Amino acid sequence: MNGEQLLAQAARTLREHTDSGWVALRDDVVALAVRAFRPSAPVRGTLPDGPLLVASTVVVSRVRTALAGIPGAGVLRITCTTTPDDDLDRLTVELVALYGTRLVPLAVEVRQLAATAVAETLGLARPPLDRVRVDVSVRDVTPDPRLL
Repeated sequence: MNGEQLLAQAARTLREHTDSGWVALRDDVVALAVRAFRPSAPVRGTLPDGPLLVASTVVVSRVRTALAGIPGAGVLRITCTTTPDDDLDRLTVELVALYGTRLVPLAVEVRQLAATAVAETLGLARPPLDRVRVDVSVRDVTPDPRLL
């Protein structure tokens, strides 16, 4: 069953129930929809023999792995957006930082590590700092290093 069929079936099921029925079914329907269809945009890379398409979830996973060892910070969320031609346009990294960590040097390190991971994943000769924006956002600060 494809995503459209699942959505149509879920809509039919919801129309057959009252509001109280929807409340009872809501979590099950949403969980089923998420398991059935999780889109991952392609990101264009380059191989010696030609173009390469990599799932955005793979790019995010590789960047997360590259950032895992940064002292004084932990990754909360990584997202990427692509151009209409599937080129990587923007990478956004949201962090939690340890209290007292110097944020500007932290952001510089995150940008460099993220760009290097993107370059390695997409087969680029050098990190794409001049082509791809890497936005770094410190969403939280904690005094407890166990929360990183």
